Amino acid sequence: MDDVLKRPAVLEGDSLLARLGLTTLDRPTLLAACLAALVAFTLLNAAAAYWGSRFLGGVGERVTAAIRAEVFTHLQRLSLSFHDRQRLGDLLTRTTTDVDYVQGLLVSVLSVLVPNALVLGFITTICFVVDPAFAFIALAVAPLLFATVVFYRRRIKAASRAARSMDSDIASTVSETFSSVRVMQSYNTESRHEAGFRHRNLARMDAGLRVVRLQSALSPLVDVIIAGGTVLVLWVGAQRVLAGTMSLGLMLVFLAYLKALYDPMKALAKLTTIISRGQASAERLSEILDTAPLVVDRPSARPAPALTGAVELRGVGFGYSPDSTVLSGIDLYAAPGEMVAITGPTGAGKSSIISLIPRLYDVTQGAVLLDGVDVRDLQLATVRSQVSLVLQDAVLFGGTIFDNIAYGADGATRQQVIAAARAAHVDEFVRALPLGYDTPVAERGVSLSGGQRQRIAIARALVRDTPIVILDEPTSGLDAISEQYVMRGLDRLMAGRTVFVIAHRLATLRRADRIYVVDHGRIVESGRHADLIRAGGLYSRLDYLQHVTPNEARSSLRVLPTGREASA
Repeated sequence: MDDVLKRPAVLEGDSLLARLGLTTLDRPTLLAACLAALVAFTLLNAAAAYWGSRFLGGVGERVTAAIRAEVFTHLQRLSLSFHDRQRLGDLLTRTTTDVDYVQGLLVSVLSVLVPNALVLGFITTICFVVDPAFAFIALAVAPLLFATVVFYRRRIKAASRAARSMDSDIASTVSETFSSVRVMQSYNTESRHEAGFRHRNLARMDAGLRVVRLQSALSPLVDVIIAGGTVLVLWVGAQRVLAGTMSLGLMLVFLAYLKALYDPMKALAKLTTIISRGQASAERLSEILDTAPLVVDRPSARPAPALTGAVELRGVGFGYSPDSTVLSGIDLYAAPGEMVAITGPTGAGKSSIISLIPRLYDVTQGAVLLDGVDVRDLQLATVRSQVSLVLQDAVLFGGTIFDNIAYGADGATRQQVIAAARAAHVDEFVRALPLGYDTPVAERGVSLSGGQRQRIAIARALVRDTPIVILDEPTSGLDAISEQYVMRGLDRLMAGRTVFVIAHRLATLRRADRIYVVDHGRIVESGRHADLIRAGGLYSRLDYLQHVTPNEARSSLRVLPTGREASA
Protein backbone atom coordinates (compact mmCIF):
# COMPACT_ATOMS: atom_id res chain seq x y z
CA MET A 1 0.00 0.00 0.00
CA ASP A 2 2.84 2.41 0.91
CA ASP A 3 4.66 1.61 -2.35
CA VAL A 4 1.58 2.65 -4.35
CA LEU A 5 0.75 5.79 -2.37
CA LYS A 6 4.29 7.14 -1.76
CA ARG A 7 6.05 9.54 -4.10
CA PRO A 8 8.34 7.94 -6.71
CA ALA A 9 11.47 9.18 -4.94
CA VAL A 10 10.58 7.24 -1.82
CA LEU A 11 10.29 4.01 -3.79
CA GLU A 12 14.07 3.89 -3.98
CA GLY A 13 14.31 3.60 -0.21
CA ASP A 14 13.86 0.69 2.16
CA SER A 15 10.54 -0.54 0.80
CA LEU A 16 9.16 -4.00 0.04
CA LEU A 17 9.33 -3.29 -3.72
CA ALA A 18 12.92 -2.17 -3.38
CA ARG A 19 13.77 -5.45 -1.65
CA LEU A 20 11.95 -7.34 -4.46
CA GLY A 21 13.66 -5.28 -7.21
CA LEU A 22 10.36 -3.94 -8.65
CA THR A 23 10.91 -0.18 -8.22
CA THR A 24 10.77 0.46 -11.97
CA LEU A 25 7.01 -0.15 -12.11
CA ASP A 26 4.81 2.91 -12.37
CA ARG A 27 1.87 3.45 -10.00
CA PRO A 28 -1.01 2.28 -12.27
CA THR A 29 0.88 -0.87 -13.25
CA LEU A 30 1.82 -1.52 -9.63
CA LEU A 31 -1.81 -1.04 -8.50
CA ALA A 32 -3.09 -3.35 -11.24
CA ALA A 33 -0.49 -5.96 -10.32
CA CYS A 34 -1.50 -5.76 -6.63
CA LEU A 35 -5.21 -6.11 -7.44
CA ALA A 36 -4.53 -8.98 -9.85
CA ALA A 37 -2.47 -10.70 -7.17
CA LEU A 38 -5.33 -10.22 -4.70
CA VAL A 39 -7.86 -11.76 -7.11
CA ALA A 40 -5.49 -14.63 -7.94
CA PHE A 41 -4.85 -15.28 -4.27
CA THR A 42 -8.60 -15.26 -3.52
CA LEU A 43 -9.36 -17.71 -6.35
CA LEU A 44 -6.47 -19.92 -5.33
CA ASN A 45 -7.66 -19.85 -1.72
CA ALA A 46 -11.24 -20.73 -2.76
CA ALA A 47 -10.08 -23.63 -4.93
CA ALA A 48 -7.80 -24.89 -2.17
CA ALA A 49 -10.65 -24.61 0.35
CA TYR A 50 -13.00 -26.61 -1.91
CA TRP A 51 -10.60 -29.39 -2.81
CA GLY A 52 -9.11 -29.47 0.67
CA SER A 53 -12.53 -29.74 2.31
CA ARG A 54 -13.64 -32.38 -0.18
CA PHE A 55 -10.48 -34.43 0.17
CA LEU A 56 -10.16 -34.17 3.93
CA GLY A 57 -13.88 -34.73 4.49
CA GLY A 58 -13.70 -37.82 2.28
CA VAL A 59 -10.76 -39.11 4.27
CA GLY A 60 -12.75 -38.59 7.46
CA GLU A 61 -15.73 -40.55 6.09
CA ARG A 62 -13.54 -43.45 4.95
CA VAL A 63 -11.63 -43.63 8.22
CA THR A 64 -14.91 -43.51 10.17
CA ALA A 65 -16.39 -46.33 8.09
CA ALA A 66 -13.26 -48.37 8.76
CA ILE A 67 -13.52 -47.71 12.52
CA ARG A 68 -17.21 -48.65 12.59
CA ALA A 69 -16.51 -51.89 10.72
CA GLU A 70 -13.58 -52.72 13.00
CA VAL A 71 -15.62 -52.12 16.16
CA PHE A 72 -18.53 -54.21 14.87
CA THR A 73 -16.24 -57.04 13.78
CA HIS A 74 -14.35 -56.98 17.07
CA LEU A 75 -17.57 -57.04 19.10
CA GLN A 76 -18.78 -60.11 17.21
CA ARG A 77 -15.61 -61.98 18.07
CA LEU A 78 -15.50 -61.11 21.76
CA SER A 79 -16.30 -64.03 24.02
CA LEU A 80 -19.74 -64.60 25.48
CA SER A 81 -18.30 -63.79 28.91
CA PHE A 82 -17.84 -60.22 27.67
CA HIS A 83 -21.37 -59.95 26.25
CA ASP A 84 -22.81 -61.45 29.43
CA ARG A 85 -21.59 -58.37 31.32
CA GLN A 86 -22.56 -55.73 28.76
CA ARG A 87 -25.84 -53.95 28.23
CA LEU A 88 -27.10 -53.99 24.66
CA GLY A 89 -27.84 -50.26 24.63
CA ASP A 90 -24.26 -49.44 25.60
CA LEU A 91 -22.87 -51.50 22.71
CA LEU A 92 -25.34 -49.89 20.31
CA THR A 93 -24.29 -46.41 21.45
CA ARG A 94 -20.62 -47.18 21.05
CA THR A 95 -21.02 -48.53 17.53
CA THR A 96 -23.26 -45.67 16.37
CA THR A 97 -23.16 -42.37 18.27
CA ASP A 98 -19.60 -42.71 19.56
CA VAL A 99 -18.38 -43.49 16.05
CA ASP A 100 -20.27 -40.42 14.78
CA TYR A 101 -18.55 -38.22 17.37
CA VAL A 102 -15.18 -39.64 16.35
CA GLN A 103 -16.10 -38.80 12.78
CA GLY A 104 -16.80 -35.23 13.90
CA LEU A 105 -13.39 -35.17 15.53
CA LEU A 106 -11.64 -36.47 12.41
CA VAL A 107 -13.46 -34.14 10.03
CA SER A 108 -12.82 -31.16 12.30
CA VAL A 109 -9.15 -32.03 12.66
CA LEU A 110 -8.72 -32.52 8.93
CA SER A 111 -10.91 -29.71 7.60
CA VAL A 112 -10.54 -27.09 10.36
CA LEU A 113 -7.46 -27.72 12.46
CA VAL A 114 -5.02 -28.58 9.66
CA PRO A 115 -5.96 -25.75 7.25
CA ASN A 116 -6.13 -23.16 10.02
CA ALA A 117 -2.83 -24.34 11.46
CA LEU A 118 -1.24 -23.96 8.03
CA VAL A 119 -2.79 -20.50 7.55
CA LEU A 120 -1.66 -19.51 11.04
CA GLY A 121 1.91 -20.60 10.28
CA PHE A 122 1.88 -18.81 6.92
CA ILE A 123 0.50 -15.52 8.27
CA THR A 124 2.82 -15.64 11.27
CA THR A 125 5.79 -15.99 8.93
CA ILE A 126 4.64 -13.00 6.85
CA CYS A 127 4.17 -10.89 9.99
CA PHE A 128 7.70 -11.64 11.15
CA VAL A 129 9.06 -10.81 7.69
CA VAL A 130 7.19 -7.49 7.56
CA ASP A 131 7.93 -6.36 11.13
CA PRO A 132 9.36 -8.86 13.68
CA ALA A 133 8.87 -6.60 16.71
CA PHE A 134 5.25 -5.90 15.83
CA ALA A 135 4.67 -9.63 15.23
CA PHE A 136 5.82 -10.44 18.75
CA ILE A 137 3.33 -7.92 20.11
CA ALA A 138 0.51 -9.45 18.03
CA LEU A 139 1.33 -12.92 19.37
CA ALA A 140 1.52 -11.77 22.98
CA VAL A 141 -2.01 -13.10 23.62
CA ALA A 142 -1.16 -16.60 22.35
CA PRO A 143 0.08 -18.01 25.72
CA LEU A 144 -3.04 -16.73 27.51
CA LEU A 145 -5.27 -18.15 24.79
CA PHE A 146 -3.47 -21.51 24.97
CA ALA A 147 -3.79 -21.68 28.77
CA THR A 148 -7.52 -20.89 28.57
CA VAL A 149 -8.11 -23.59 25.97
CA VAL A 150 -6.20 -26.20 28.02
CA PHE A 151 -8.12 -25.24 31.18
CA TYR A 152 -11.52 -25.67 29.51
CA ARG A 153 -10.56 -28.66 27.37
CA ARG A 154 -10.04 -30.91 30.39
CA ARG A 155 -13.36 -29.94 31.90
CA ILE A 156 -15.29 -30.23 28.63
CA LYS A 157 -13.76 -33.66 28.01
CA ALA A 158 -14.78 -34.90 31.49
CA ALA A 159 -18.30 -33.54 31.05
CA SER A 160 -18.56 -35.08 27.57
CA ARG A 161 -17.42 -38.44 28.92
CA ALA A 162 -20.13 -38.33 31.58
CA ALA A 163 -22.73 -37.38 28.97
CA ARG A 164 -21.68 -40.26 26.72
CA SER A 165 -21.99 -42.71 29.62
CA MET A 166 -25.51 -41.46 30.30
CA ASP A 167 -26.37 -41.76 26.60
CA SER A 168 -25.47 -45.44 26.88
CA ASP A 169 -27.63 -45.76 29.99
CA ILE A 170 -30.60 -44.23 28.18
CA ALA A 171 -30.08 -46.44 25.11
CA SER A 172 -29.94 -49.53 27.33
CA THR A 173 -33.13 -48.48 29.11
CA VAL A 174 -34.94 -47.94 25.81
CA SER A 175 -33.70 -51.26 24.42
CA GLU A 176 -34.69 -53.23 27.51
CA THR A 177 -38.08 -51.53 27.76
CA PHE A 178 -39.24 -52.03 24.19
CA SER A 179 -37.83 -55.53 23.90
CA SER A 180 -40.19 -56.46 26.76
CA VAL A 181 -43.08 -54.18 25.82
CA ARG A 182 -45.61 -57.03 25.95
CA VAL A 183 -44.75 -57.81 29.55
CA MET A 184 -44.74 -54.13 30.44
CA GLN A 185 -48.20 -53.54 29.02
CA SER A 186 -49.56 -56.77 30.43
CA TYR A 187 -48.45 -55.82 33.94
CA ASN A 188 -49.52 -52.19 33.45
CA THR A 189 -46.09 -50.92 34.53
CA GLU A 190 -45.72 -48.13 31.95
CA SER A 191 -45.61 -45.47 34.67
CA ARG A 192 -42.75 -47.25 36.43
CA HIS A 193 -40.70 -47.36 33.24
CA GLU A 194 -41.57 -43.74 32.51
CA ALA A 195 -40.31 -42.70 35.94
CA GLY A 196 -37.04 -44.59 35.45
CA PHE A 197 -36.55 -43.12 32.00
CA ARG A 198 -37.41 -39.61 33.23
CA HIS A 199 -34.75 -39.88 35.96
CA ARG A 200 -32.07 -40.98 33.48
CA ASN A 201 -33.17 -38.38 30.95
CA LEU A 202 -32.86 -35.57 33.50
CA ALA A 203 -29.42 -36.81 34.52
CA ARG A 204 -28.36 -36.77 30.85
CA MET A 205 -29.78 -33.27 30.47
CA ASP A 206 -27.75 -32.04 33.45
CA ALA A 207 -24.59 -33.52 31.97
CA GLY A 208 -25.37 -31.93 28.61
CA LEU A 209 -26.04 -28.56 30.25
CA ARG A 210 -22.65 -28.72 31.92
CA VAL A 211 -21.02 -29.16 28.51
CA VAL A 212 -23.09 -26.24 27.19
CA ARG A 213 -22.08 -24.01 30.10
CA LEU A 214 -18.39 -24.75 29.61
CA GLN A 215 -18.62 -24.25 25.86
CA SER A 216 -20.60 -21.02 26.32
CA ALA A 217 -17.95 -19.69 28.71
CA LEU A 218 -15.04 -20.59 26.44
CA SER A 219 -16.33 -18.89 23.30
CA PRO A 220 -16.67 -15.34 24.70
CA LEU A 221 -13.40 -15.70 26.63
CA VAL A 222 -11.62 -16.43 23.37
CA ASP A 223 -13.27 -13.39 21.78
CA VAL A 224 -12.23 -11.18 24.73
CA ILE A 225 -8.61 -12.38 24.55
CA ILE A 226 -8.51 -11.83 20.79
CA ALA A 227 -10.03 -8.35 21.25
CA GLY A 228 -7.36 -7.60 23.86
CA GLY A 229 -4.67 -8.54 21.38
CA THR A 230 -6.24 -6.31 18.73
CA VAL A 231 -6.40 -3.36 21.14
CA LEU A 232 -2.75 -3.90 22.09
CA VAL A 233 -1.65 -3.93 18.45
CA LEU A 234 -3.71 -0.81 17.67
CA TRP A 235 -2.26 1.04 20.65
CA VAL A 236 1.36 0.19 19.86
CA GLY A 237 0.83 0.74 16.12
CA ALA A 238 -0.77 4.17 16.65
CA GLN A 239 2.11 5.20 18.91
CA ARG A 240 4.65 4.13 16.28
CA VAL A 241 2.78 5.95 13.49
CA LEU A 242 2.66 9.12 15.59
CA ALA A 243 6.35 8.72 16.38
CA GLY A 244 7.14 8.33 12.68
CA THR A 245 8.73 4.86 13.05
CA MET A 246 5.93 3.17 11.10
CA SER A 247 3.98 4.28 8.08
CA LEU A 248 0.18 4.37 8.12
CA GLY A 249 0.03 2.03 5.12
CA LEU A 250 2.18 -0.57 6.88
CA MET A 251 -0.02 -0.38 9.95
CA LEU A 252 -3.18 -0.91 7.83
CA VAL A 253 -1.60 -3.89 6.08
CA PHE A 254 -0.48 -5.32 9.40
CA LEU A 255 -4.02 -4.96 10.80
CA ALA A 256 -5.27 -6.97 7.81
CA TYR A 257 -2.63 -9.59 8.57
CA LEU A 258 -3.68 -9.46 12.21
CA LYS A 259 -7.25 -10.41 11.33
CA ALA A 260 -5.95 -13.23 9.17
CA LEU A 261 -3.79 -14.27 12.16
CA TYR A 262 -6.49 -14.11 14.83
CA ASP A 263 -9.26 -15.81 12.85
CA PRO A 264 -7.43 -19.19 12.73
CA MET A 265 -6.50 -18.81 16.40
CA LYS A 266 -10.17 -18.23 17.24
CA ALA A 267 -11.31 -21.17 15.09
CA LEU A 268 -8.77 -23.49 16.70
CA ALA A 269 -9.73 -22.39 20.20
CA LYS A 270 -13.45 -22.91 19.56
CA LEU A 271 -12.73 -26.36 18.16
CA THR A 272 -12.09 -27.52 21.71
CA THR A 273 -15.64 -28.78 22.34
CA ILE A 274 -15.73 -31.00 19.25
CA ILE A 275 -12.25 -32.36 19.98
CA SER A 276 -13.04 -33.04 23.64
CA ARG A 277 -16.30 -34.78 22.80
CA GLY A 278 -14.58 -36.82 20.08
CA GLN A 279 -11.76 -37.78 22.44
CA ALA A 280 -14.25 -39.02 25.04
CA SER A 281 -15.96 -41.18 22.41
CA ALA A 282 -12.61 -42.38 21.06
CA GLU A 283 -11.66 -43.54 24.55
CA ARG A 284 -14.94 -45.50 24.81
CA LEU A 285 -14.22 -47.18 21.47
CA SER A 286 -10.68 -47.94 22.58
CA GLU A 287 -12.06 -49.76 25.62
CA ILE A 288 -13.86 -52.10 23.23
CA LEU A 289 -10.98 -52.56 20.80
CA ASP A 290 -8.50 -53.13 23.64
CA THR A 291 -10.64 -55.94 25.06
CA ALA A 292 -9.22 -59.25 23.93
CA PRO A 293 -11.43 -62.32 23.32
CA LEU A 294 -11.00 -64.95 26.01
CA VAL A 295 -11.80 -67.86 23.69
CA VAL A 296 -9.17 -67.83 20.94
CA ASP A 297 -7.24 -70.32 18.87
CA ARG A 298 -4.00 -71.59 20.32
CA PRO A 299 -0.96 -70.88 18.13
CA SER A 300 -0.64 -74.62 17.50
CA ALA A 301 -4.38 -75.19 16.81
CA ARG A 302 -5.11 -77.17 13.66
CA PRO A 303 -8.28 -77.40 11.56
CA ALA A 304 -10.77 -79.90 12.90
CA PRO A 305 -11.22 -82.94 10.62
CA ALA A 306 -14.67 -84.25 9.74
CA LEU A 307 -15.91 -85.28 13.18
CA THR A 308 -17.62 -88.60 13.87
CA GLY A 309 -19.45 -87.07 16.84
CA ALA A 310 -17.67 -88.63 19.84
CA VAL A 311 -17.83 -86.09 22.68
CA GLU A 312 -16.28 -86.36 26.13
CA LEU A 313 -16.09 -84.00 29.08
CA ARG A 314 -13.26 -85.17 31.32
CA GLY A 315 -12.93 -83.73 34.84
CA VAL A 316 -14.43 -80.44 33.69
CA GLY A 317 -14.67 -77.44 36.00
CA PHE A 318 -16.05 -74.09 34.95
CA GLY A 319 -17.03 -70.67 36.31
CA TYR A 320 -18.22 -67.49 34.62
CA SER A 321 -15.76 -65.47 36.72
CA PRO A 322 -12.57 -66.36 38.62
CA ASP A 323 -14.34 -66.22 41.99
CA SER A 324 -17.33 -68.41 41.02
CA THR A 325 -17.69 -72.12 40.35
CA VAL A 326 -20.60 -73.34 38.24
CA LEU A 327 -19.41 -76.85 37.32
CA SER A 328 -17.12 -79.23 39.18
CA GLY A 329 -15.77 -82.63 38.22
CA ILE A 330 -18.03 -83.18 35.19
CA ASP A 331 -17.38 -86.51 33.45
CA LEU A 332 -19.64 -87.14 30.47
CA TYR A 333 -19.40 -89.18 27.30
CA ALA A 334 -21.45 -89.49 24.11
CA ALA A 335 -20.56 -92.02 21.42
CA PRO A 336 -21.12 -91.14 17.75
CA GLY A 337 -24.83 -91.23 16.94
CA GLU A 338 -25.96 -91.40 20.57
CA MET A 339 -28.65 -89.26 22.13
CA VAL A 340 -27.60 -87.93 25.54
CA ALA A 341 -30.10 -86.12 27.75
CA ILE A 342 -29.12 -83.70 30.51
CA THR A 343 -31.70 -82.95 33.16
CA GLY A 344 -31.91 -81.60 36.69
CA PRO A 345 -33.29 -78.69 38.70
CA THR A 346 -33.26 -75.16 37.32
CA GLY A 347 -29.88 -73.50 37.83
CA ALA A 348 -28.03 -76.80 38.24
CA GLY A 349 -25.59 -76.04 35.37
CA LYS A 350 -27.15 -77.86 32.39
CA SER A 351 -26.84 -74.99 29.89
CA SER A 352 -23.28 -74.36 31.05
CA ILE A 353 -22.34 -77.94 30.14
CA ILE A 354 -23.62 -77.76 26.57
CA SER A 355 -22.04 -74.28 26.09
CA LEU A 356 -18.62 -75.87 26.56
CA ILE A 357 -19.01 -78.32 23.67
CA PRO A 358 -18.85 -75.73 20.82
CA ARG A 359 -16.43 -73.78 23.01
CA LEU A 360 -18.66 -70.80 23.64
CA TYR A 361 -16.73 -70.70 26.92
CA ASP A 362 -13.44 -72.33 27.91
CA VAL A 363 -13.21 -74.77 30.77
CA THR A 364 -11.23 -73.74 33.85
CA GLN A 365 -10.34 -77.34 34.67
CA GLY A 366 -10.25 -80.57 32.71
CA ALA A 367 -10.93 -80.77 28.99
CA VAL A 368 -13.64 -81.15 26.36
CA LEU A 369 -12.66 -83.78 23.79
CA LEU A 370 -14.07 -84.18 20.29
CA ASP A 371 -13.10 -87.51 18.71
CA GLY A 372 -10.51 -87.78 21.47
CA VAL A 373 -8.86 -84.40 20.74
CA ASP A 374 -8.93 -81.45 23.14
CA VAL A 375 -11.25 -78.89 21.56
CA ARG A 376 -8.70 -76.17 22.37
CA ASP A 377 -6.21 -77.85 20.02
CA LEU A 378 -8.64 -77.43 17.12
CA GLN A 379 -9.36 -74.20 15.27
CA LEU A 380 -12.48 -72.60 16.70
CA ALA A 381 -14.26 -71.88 13.41
CA THR A 382 -13.81 -75.46 12.16
CA VAL A 383 -15.23 -76.85 15.42
CA ARG A 384 -18.31 -74.63 15.47
CA SER A 385 -19.03 -75.35 11.81
CA GLN A 386 -19.69 -78.96 12.87
CA VAL A 387 -22.07 -78.19 15.74
CA SER A 388 -25.71 -77.06 15.41
CA LEU A 389 -27.79 -75.52 18.20
CA VAL A 390 -31.56 -75.40 18.58
CA LEU A 391 -32.40 -73.24 21.58
CA GLN A 392 -35.53 -73.02 23.69
CA ASP A 393 -36.22 -69.52 22.36
CA ALA A 394 -35.58 -69.80 18.63
CA VAL A 395 -33.73 -66.74 17.36
CA LEU A 396 -34.77 -65.39 13.96
CA PHE A 397 -33.08 -62.59 12.07
CA GLY A 398 -34.25 -59.85 9.76
CA GLY A 399 -34.91 -61.12 6.25
CA THR A 400 -37.14 -63.77 4.77
CA ILE A 401 -38.06 -67.24 5.98
CA PHE A 402 -35.71 -68.59 3.30
CA ASP A 403 -32.85 -66.45 4.63
CA ASN A 404 -33.41 -67.69 8.17
CA ILE A 405 -33.38 -71.36 7.15
CA ALA A 406 -30.24 -70.90 5.04
CA TYR A 407 -28.62 -68.73 7.74
CA GLY A 408 -26.07 -71.24 9.01
CA ALA A 409 -25.05 -72.80 5.69
CA ASP A 410 -23.18 -70.64 3.21
CA GLY A 411 -24.12 -71.48 -0.36
CA ALA A 412 -27.20 -73.52 0.50
CA THR A 413 -29.35 -74.03 -2.60
CA ARG A 414 -33.06 -73.39 -2.72
CA GLN A 415 -33.66 -77.12 -3.14
CA GLN A 416 -31.68 -77.88 0.03
CA VAL A 417 -33.56 -75.21 2.00
CA ILE A 418 -36.98 -76.44 0.86
CA ALA A 419 -36.02 -80.07 1.56
CA ALA A 420 -34.99 -79.12 5.11
CA ALA A 421 -38.17 -77.08 5.53
CA ARG A 422 -40.30 -80.05 4.54
CA ALA A 423 -38.41 -82.35 6.89
CA ALA A 424 -38.96 -79.89 9.75
CA HIS A 425 -42.65 -79.35 8.83
CA VAL A 426 -42.02 -75.70 7.95
CA ASP A 427 -43.41 -76.15 4.46
CA GLU A 428 -46.84 -76.91 5.91
CA PHE A 429 -47.43 -73.35 7.15
CA VAL A 430 -45.21 -71.54 4.62
CA ARG A 431 -47.40 -72.70 1.74
CA ALA A 432 -50.30 -70.74 3.24
CA LEU A 433 -48.32 -67.46 3.20
CA PRO A 434 -48.80 -65.13 0.19
CA LEU A 435 -45.06 -64.81 -0.47
CA GLY A 436 -44.12 -68.31 0.68
CA TYR A 437 -40.45 -68.64 1.58
CA ASP A 438 -39.89 -65.01 0.56
CA THR A 439 -42.17 -63.80 3.36
CA PRO A 440 -40.32 -61.20 5.47
CA VAL A 441 -39.82 -62.11 9.13
CA ALA A 442 -40.66 -59.41 11.67
CA GLU A 443 -38.01 -58.43 14.22
CA ARG A 444 -37.25 -61.38 16.52
CA GLY A 445 -39.86 -63.39 14.57
CA VAL A 446 -42.83 -62.01 16.53
CA SER A 447 -45.09 -62.44 13.49
CA LEU A 448 -44.70 -66.23 13.84
CA SER A 449 -45.88 -68.56 16.59
CA GLY A 450 -43.45 -70.24 18.95
CA GLY A 451 -43.91 -73.58 17.22
CA GLN A 452 -43.31 -72.05 13.79
CA ARG A 453 -40.15 -70.32 14.95
CA GLN A 454 -38.90 -73.57 16.47
CA ARG A 455 -39.55 -75.51 13.26
CA ILE A 456 -37.58 -72.89 11.29
CA ALA A 457 -34.70 -73.30 13.77
CA ILE A 458 -34.79 -77.08 13.25
CA ALA A 459 -34.80 -76.62 9.45
CA ARG A 460 -31.79 -74.30 9.85
CA ALA A 461 -29.94 -77.05 11.73
CA LEU A 462 -30.93 -79.62 9.08
CA VAL A 463 -29.44 -77.48 6.31
CA ARG A 464 -26.16 -77.28 8.23
CA ASP A 465 -26.04 -81.10 8.40
CA THR A 466 -23.52 -81.25 11.26
CA PRO A 467 -22.43 -84.42 13.14
CA ILE A 468 -23.21 -82.87 16.55
CA VAL A 469 -26.55 -81.32 17.48
CA ILE A 470 -27.37 -79.53 20.75
CA LEU A 471 -31.01 -79.04 21.76
CA ASP A 472 -31.77 -76.76 24.71
CA GLU A 473 -35.35 -77.61 25.76
CA PRO A 474 -36.62 -77.26 22.18
CA THR A 475 -40.25 -78.14 23.02
CA SER A 476 -40.60 -76.17 26.25
CA GLY A 477 -43.62 -73.88 26.25
CA LEU A 478 -45.22 -75.34 23.13
CA ASP A 479 -48.78 -76.58 22.92
CA ALA A 480 -49.46 -80.26 22.24
CA ILE A 481 -50.02 -79.85 18.48
CA SER A 482 -46.94 -77.65 17.97
CA GLU A 483 -44.89 -80.05 20.07
CA GLN A 484 -45.89 -82.94 17.82
CA TYR A 485 -44.76 -81.04 14.73
CA VAL A 486 -41.50 -80.03 16.39
CA MET A 487 -40.81 -83.55 17.63
CA ARG A 488 -41.27 -84.94 14.12
CA GLY A 489 -38.76 -82.41 12.85
CA LEU A 490 -36.38 -83.27 15.67
CA ASP A 491 -36.61 -86.97 14.82
CA ARG A 492 -35.28 -86.22 11.34
CA LEU A 493 -32.64 -83.84 12.74
CA MET A 494 -31.33 -86.34 15.30
CA ALA A 495 -31.12 -89.31 12.93
CA GLY A 496 -27.50 -90.48 12.63
CA ARG A 497 -26.12 -87.58 14.69
CA THR A 498 -24.70 -87.19 18.18
CA VAL A 499 -27.37 -85.32 20.08
CA PHE A 500 -27.25 -83.50 23.41
CA VAL A 501 -30.63 -82.44 24.68
CA ILE A 502 -31.57 -80.53 27.80
CA ALA A 503 -35.00 -81.77 28.73
CA HIS A 504 -37.42 -82.37 31.57
CA ARG A 505 -40.28 -84.06 29.73
CA LEU A 506 -40.51 -87.83 29.93
CA ALA A 507 -41.31 -88.15 26.23
CA THR A 508 -37.82 -86.84 25.45
CA LEU A 509 -35.92 -88.41 28.35
CA ARG A 510 -37.17 -91.94 27.68
CA ARG A 511 -35.72 -91.84 24.17
CA ALA A 512 -32.21 -90.98 25.34
CA ASP A 513 -29.43 -93.55 25.21
CA ARG A 514 -28.05 -92.05 28.40
CA ILE A 515 -29.35 -89.52 30.90
CA TYR A 516 -27.11 -87.33 33.08
CA VAL A 517 -28.73 -85.77 36.14
CA VAL A 518 -27.04 -82.50 37.19
CA ASP A 519 -27.41 -80.78 40.55
CA HIS A 520 -25.31 -78.05 42.16
CA GLY A 521 -22.91 -78.14 39.19
CA ARG A 522 -22.17 -81.86 39.51
CA ILE A 523 -23.42 -85.00 37.84
CA VAL A 524 -25.20 -86.90 40.59
CA GLU A 525 -26.70 -89.72 38.49
CA SER A 526 -26.40 -91.23 35.04
CA GLY A 527 -28.04 -94.10 33.18
CA ARG A 528 -31.16 -94.92 31.22
CA HIS A 529 -34.63 -93.84 32.25
CA ALA A 530 -35.72 -97.18 33.74
CA ASP A 531 -32.47 -97.63 35.66
CA LEU A 532 -32.69 -94.14 37.18
CA ILE A 533 -36.31 -94.66 38.20
CA ARG A 534 -35.37 -97.87 40.01
CA ALA A 535 -32.44 -96.13 41.74
CA GLY A 536 -34.88 -93.85 43.60
CA GLY A 537 -32.60 -90.80 43.53
CA LEU A 538 -33.11 -87.23 42.37
CA TYR A 539 -34.23 -88.28 38.88
CA SER A 540 -36.91 -90.51 40.36
CA ARG A 541 -38.17 -87.63 42.49
CA LEU A 542 -38.25 -85.23 39.53
CA ASP A 543 -40.09 -87.85 37.51
CA TYR A 544 -42.58 -88.31 40.33
CA LEU A 545 -43.37 -84.57 40.43
CA GLN A 546 -44.54 -84.71 36.80
CA HIS A 547 -47.27 -87.22 37.68
CA VAL A 548 -48.80 -85.81 40.84
CA THR A 549 -51.20 -82.97 41.57
CA PRO A 550 -49.86 -79.56 42.65
CA ASN A 551 -50.82 -80.21 46.28
CA GLU A 552 -49.05 -83.56 46.28
CA ALA A 553 -46.03 -81.96 44.63
CA ARG A 554 -45.79 -79.28 47.32
CA SER A 555 -45.89 -81.87 50.07
CA SER A 556 -43.18 -83.86 48.31
CA LEU A 557 -40.72 -80.98 47.94
CA ARG A 558 -39.41 -81.35 51.46
CA VAL A 559 -38.12 -84.85 50.74
CA LEU A 560 -36.22 -84.01 47.57
CA PRO A 561 -32.51 -84.85 47.93
CA THR A 562 -31.57 -81.30 46.90
CA GLY A 563 -33.58 -79.75 49.70
CA ARG A 564 -34.37 -76.82 47.37
CA GLU A 565 -38.04 -76.12 46.85
CA ALA A 566 -37.43 -73.31 44.36
CA SER A 567 -35.08 -75.42 42.24
CA ALA A 568 -37.45 -78.35 42.04
